[in-house]
Amino acid sequence: MSVHTPSNNAVSVQGKINYVYADSDHTFNVTASDKSPETLANKIDTHSLAIVDARRLVPAPSIQEHGFTLHSNAYTIDDYFDQACLVTQLYPQVTDHLLSITGAVKGIVFDHTIRSVEDNVQQTEKRSPVKTVHNDYTAQSAQQRLHLELEKQGLAEHDFSRYQFINTWIPLVEQVVDSPLAFADVRTFSTKDVHTMKVTYPDRVGEIEAFSFNNHHQWYFYPNMTAQEQLNFKVFDSDQQVIVKGVPHSAFTLSNYDQTAPKRISIEVRSIVLFE
Repeated sequence: MSVHTPSNNAVSVQGKINYVYADSDHTFNVTASDKSPETLANKIDTHSLAIVDARRLVPAPSIQEHGFTLHSNAYTIDDYFDQACLVTQLYPQVTDHLLSITGAVKGIVFDHTIRSVEDNVQQTEKRSPVKTVHNDYTAQSAQQRLHLELEKQGLAEHDFSRYQFINTWIPLVEQVVDSPLAFADVRTFSTKDVHTMKVTYPDRVGEIEAFSFNNHHQWYFYPNMTAQEQLNFKVFDSDQQVIVKGVPHSAFTLSNYDQTAPKRISIEVRSIVLFE
């Protein structure tokens, strides 16, 4: 795996990154009728950290090598806020794109989330950007979701050699200034930084990974992302040989940002890609 190497003109910003405490209760309660909270724990461990401009990394991050990558967004969709348009127009285009960058033979988009800082977006379930370091799956929860989605498709896990869960993140404002998304270099984390967090829904209990602070952690983000760009990032990989099985990530607050700029609105599309 190649190392993230900032070019000579690399810059960083100061941003507030929220972690969980290692010795705290790692449980997150979700109430579907309310706008979800920004933090995943009642007590968070906040650090002001240098977050490097990933646009200037050499080589540019790739999903294979680093677990996250930036691409142009050339999707054609009539309305990102219309459920039918998302399913019939966006989902197939996301699938085709992920197959092209991963070499997988099959892709399944299984859901999406619209996130808004403010309540001015009318959605059935409103979500805030998550400002706590996390990764969306553990090995157990990924396996559960895989079986559920393959069964819907009439497929079997043994038909494929490997699978990955990949999220696609697209801004729905012209420029993201408020609450951008940051990614960590997982190689700067140790096993003691990783904690299983139970997620309690009204009808089930799932689990994700939460993380506690270590001063070796290195963070990256793509400043001033536009609606013509997208981020793809890996949240689980069944290949036990790869280093990056899932990328710790979090929305964060820049120390100095234009508070008069439009607040962040984004869509996060969740997919499984399967390999021969």
